[in-house]
Formats: sequence, structure tokens, C-alpha cells
Amino acid sequence: MPRLRSLALIGATTTAALLASALLVTAPASAAPGQATGASAAAPTITINATSKLGVITNDVAVVYHAAGGYGGATIHGKITGAAAGDVATLYYQRFPYKKPAAPLASKTLTAGTQTYSFKVTPPLATRYTVRLFPSSTSHTPIATSKAQNVYVLANGNVTGGNSCQNDRPVCHETYHVYTILPPSALSTEIAKHLYPYVGVNLSPTSVPPPPRWLYLNAYHSSVTTGHRISAGEFVNIFTFRFTLGNDGYRFNWVLCTRDTVSKDGLGLPGSHGCGYLQRVSGTNIPYLG
Repeated sequence: MPRLRSLALIGATTTAALLASALLVTAPASAAPGQATGASAAAPTITINATSKLGVITNDVAVVYHAAGGYGGATIHGKITGAAAGDVATLYYQRFPYKKPAAPLASKTLTAGTQTYSFKVTPPLATRYTVRLFPSSTSHTPIATSKAQNVYVLANGNVTGGNSCQNDRPVCHETYHVYTILPPSALSTEIAKHLYPYVGVNLSPTSVPPPPRWLYLNAYHSSVTTGHRISAGEFVNIFTFRFTLGNDGYRFNWVLCTRDTVSKDGLGLPGSHGCGYLQRVSGTNIPYLG
């Protein structure tokens, strides 16, 4: 049933026309029980979701800042029901710190009353997205609005250094340069944070052992320097640790984390994820820490 966009009263000039109008008012079209008539048709509805290559992390969707391989973007998608062909679905975004009104980002014209939609996004900081439905591309009053969908942003980076320990027996000394790449607006907050190191080592006198089952906080003489600014959007920390291996085969793993402050700088995920609080984390399936 077509949706009624507006109801206009047209002046009648003949008695017949007046009588027809009266009949329309006093005798509405019949409908089966539970069936809506045209005048009470439900308003359009819009569902909204987000997906990224990282998957869902503790119930949140995130991307990696300026990451390659599809990790820097997300897809906003959903379904519009009860609309009409020609309606326009527009994606709006509101970026951290959420002080500016939501602004349009992209639009699609519907070809059917019920239709799925999707938009590609690459937010530089935590961003809220909504989809608004308009009766035309020139209209400024939405006829339906979705709920808000958040997409969060994680810092990018890379690591250099490390050695095989083969020429470093009986004590292996490891040194890594850990580079963090992030939006310039978040640098002053992130560079000042304490980095928490988790390290695990597994030794075997007969073979190369499997990866360590656990990584332990501040283990194996771990040390991390304060951040050193490289540019407006990059800084580096130096991470070291050591362990005695003698002539054994070995396998080690490690991870560094900082505590997220998304409400302060728009980077990371909301809530606490154990960074610096957990005394050990899995060495084979390292969880998100922040």
C-alpha cells in the first residue's frame, strides 16, 4: 500500500463533489482484523549495524587508523522497511568529541519500499553514525532515523628489532622499537601513557617448544622507555627484556598495552579490558588489552 505523504483538502465546486467528499469521510475503506488502512500505515523503520575486518571486540566495532589491507575501514549497513521508491537514505556522522552537529556523508536513492543499504566509512577517531530517510534529495526533514552506531578507532604502528638469541647464549637480550601511528590530536595523550609489558617464555632441552601458554606482566626484566615524538602523528617506545636459556630450545611471545581513554582523545575502545590489571594473559590467543 503506498504511503500517504500528505493529505490535502481540495475545495469542491459542485454538489456532487461535496457529496463524494462526505462519503469518503463517513465511509472509510474496510480492512480485515489487524490490517492497517492507508491512513494508519506504519512509519518507515531503519536498522543499522557496523562490521569491520577486526570483527567484534568486546561488543564493539573498531578499525585501525590508516591501516592497509582493509583494516582501516568499516561498513555501515542495515535494512529500510516501509519506505517508497525514490526516498533517499543519507548516512550522517558525528565525530569525537561530538561537539559539532551530525553531518551528511553519503546518500543512496531507494528503488523499492523495502531495501538493504551499505556505506563504506574510514573514521580517523571514534564516530557515531546514523541513517536518515528523506522523501527526496532536496528535503531537509527526515521521515525516519535509525539509532546511532559507534565505530571506534585503534592506533596503528609497527615494530622493529629483536634477535634470534642464537648468538646471545646463555642469556638472551631482546630489544624492540615500537612505533605508534595515530591522529595528531591524540598524540599528547597517548605518548604520555604508561606501557604495560606482558612476556612469556617456553624452554625445552630437546626441541623447539610450543609457544608459551601464558604471558606475565612485567616478567623477564621487562622495561619500556617513555615515548619519544617522531612527528605530529607518530612516536616510539623502546622495549627490552631478557631471559636465561642456556643451550635449550626456546619460544617466546610478548605484547604491550596502554589503558584506553576513548572519552578523552577518541582513540581505543570504551571501558577497561585488563591492561595492567591482569597479571597474566593467554600467550596463544592474546585478548584485546586496553
